[in-house]
Amino acid sequence: MRIIGSPTAAFLLAASFSLPAWADGGAGIRTLPVPASAVAAGHVISQADLTERKFQTTPRSLLGIATKTDEIAGKEARRPLQAGRPIPLSALMKPLAVRRGAKVAATYAEAGLSISTQLLALEDGSVGDHISLRNMTTGSIVNAEILANGALAV
Repeated sequence: MRIIGSPTAAFLLAASFSLPAWADGGAGIRTLPVPASAVAAGHVISQADLTERKFQTTPRSLLGIATKTDEIAGKEARRPLQAGRPIPLSALMKPLAVRRGAKVAATYAEAGLSISTQLLALEDGSVGDHISLRNMTTGSIVNAEILANGALAV
């Protein structure tokens, strides 16, 4: 590559394309949280399900891998996880509070009026998600937010 201009401009241009600090290799031994035993898909992982194991790593090998216990504990396994193997973040999700096809009781209350009905979940959802549900009586579709206590806010 040919750089036109002053030596200062050439240095600034080269400096702007420098590699990050970890790009010098950064290989080393690192302790990672891993399942102590096989974990089935759908299992909510607790601290007791985890142990630590040392691995030879590079910064690139850690991309998309859970490196801390708090990234894993309390999450649900999307797929089976092997004992002693690093856990990909893509294999974890927030635990489902409502499963597709489940019948859910919903209550709407305002100014002393209260209406209760059965809704059918049309999709899976975790706390804080907005999901679609079908009113079992009228057949109409409603959207609701899943609250922490498992209730639905319409």
